[in-house]
Amino acid sequence: MEELGKNVSPPKVEAEQIADIRLAASKMHGAEKRSFQAEMVVKYGNGNARQGESTFGWSRCAIETGLGERRTGIVCLGAQAANSGRALWEETEPEAAEALRQLAEAHSQQDPTFKSTIAYTRLTAKEAIKRLVEQGFRLDQMPSESTMADGLNRMDYRLRRVVKAKPVKKIKETDAIFDNIAQKEQQHEGSTVKRVSMDMKATVNIGDFSRGGSTRGDNRACDHDMTCDEKYTPCGIVDEETGQLHITFGSSYKTSDFLVDTFTEWWHSLDPQERLSTQLIQLKLDNGPENSGVRTQFLNRMVALVDAIGVPIQLLYYPPYHSKYNPIERCWGILELHWNGAKLIDVDTMLQWATSMTWKGLHSTIQLNKKIYHKGISLVKQTMKNIERRLTRNPLLPKWDILIQPA
Repeated sequence: MEELGKNVSPPKVEAEQIADIRLAASKMHGAEKRSFQAEMVVKYGNGNARQGESTFGWSRCAIETGLGERRTGIVCLGAQAANSGRALWEETEPEAAEALRQLAEAHSQQDPTFKSTIAYTRLTAKEAIKRLVEQGFRLDQMPSESTMADGLNRMDYRLRRVVKAKPVKKIKETDAIFDNIAQKEQQHEGSTVKRVSMDMKATVNIGDFSRGGSTRGDNRACDHDMTCDEKYTPCGIVDEETGQLHITFGSSYKTSDFLVDTFTEWWHSLDPQERLSTQLIQLKLDNGPENSGVRTQFLNRMVALVDAIGVPIQLLYYPPYHSKYNPIERCWGILELHWNGAKLIDVDTMLQWATSMTWKGLHSTIQLNKKIYHKGISLVKQTMKNIERRLTRNPLLPKWDILIQPA
């Protein structure tokens, strides 16, 4: 009998799947983790440890051990198993451990995002020992600081940085907006509809800045990120069907004109046959100030674009505080991880890093826009009335669903 997976092509694994599988493995330890890794490598890598290492970034040695355990049924015990009979500090000193728990609880708060059951405490291990001694426990009952820290972790009190975050907010139309987007996607299913997502990322500073990442190369950057003479704003468009990503880096302001110029550039970069077969473009956007459903210059430019290309465009907006659901946002996360740790010392370096990035196995199309854009352009009321006649607004969600037909 042939060995499992020798002549069978493994199923294709996407970047999002890889991220999910790696996250799941990071939650496991020991034999359980090796067993999971072995299963994934058999499923997606023909049981080849080297391929599993290149795909998932796991240790080849650990994968080989897991494959061996899977094949023989014999589980290897780690060095920690030799000390498994040694009692934990909280077991030998239960009264002190209970006092520690109460002390930590008084200094703790729950994870505000409710994504984890872990509570976070401002109490350090050193301070905890000091407080317990003040409560009357003997010093010889106290463990070392590292053991005390481990004890706090085992009690689900972990020392973490305070993360800047905003509470999740909703407007009254939020649920209706999401329902409408889902409805429109089902309503216009078919190859003649092109679904794309568009957004601008935070400005990228060019220079000798650390970007908060790690590197094996030159690891020294400016001690302060206070001055930056050159900045670029990435504007991205991703095709939801093919995964093809188009990014234009603009050297000027974030404006409606920059957005529409980027969209126009993307459209003309498509294959002529693809443009001819498209009968509707569904464009998903966040509700940013440059492209909102009431931004006069953006709507003016989009009407002119629809007339020029002869294809209707439907603008579908995500509600405030929920822009992370816009598909393009996932691409920005991959780009940031891709070049994090690299010093973008000039524009060519930035473009080279962006070009080498892949999204769903495809290299991105990268453009540079040096055009100077002016802020604050808006239409007078009479001109906007003429533009409004060209817009078919959803009667229930007029600012969140707008259809523009060619003249």
